[in-house]
Amino acid sequence: GSLGQALGLVLSRYGAPTFDAFAATQIRILSGLIGFAVLFTVLRRWHRISVTFRDRAAMSMITRGAFFGPFLGVSLGLFAAQRAGTGIAATLIATVPVILMVTAITVHRERVGVQEGVGILMAVAGVALLFLK
Repeated sequence: GSLGQALGLVLSRYGAPTFDAFAATQIRILSGLIGFAVLFTVLRRWHRISVTFRDRAAMSMITRGAFFGPFLGVSLGLFAAQRAGTGIAATLIATVPVILMVTAITVHRERVGVQEGVGILMAVAGVALLFLK
């Protein structure tokens, strides 16, 4: 997973350095769609998709996830890579677990242990160091 994301970000940044990030992401998504079509055909899994389309609650969550993940997240990640450099963008993208942890604490009222709290602070400090000059 991580290797695929890293290669996708690097290849997209250098393959389309001046393209609009959203247009480049659309090309990536269409390429991925072709890949999924081939995979689902080879593995004979098209029936699983039709079952999922009938589940309205699942489709609602999947659609929202697709909007925020592949559409908005990947587009803005590529935008960041084009503007700030691949390494810095990848570091910022890698803070997703910190964002999830903060959401778990503030929205779901989950308790966080000392180790997790220290991890969050270290991650935020690391990102802050990137922007000090």
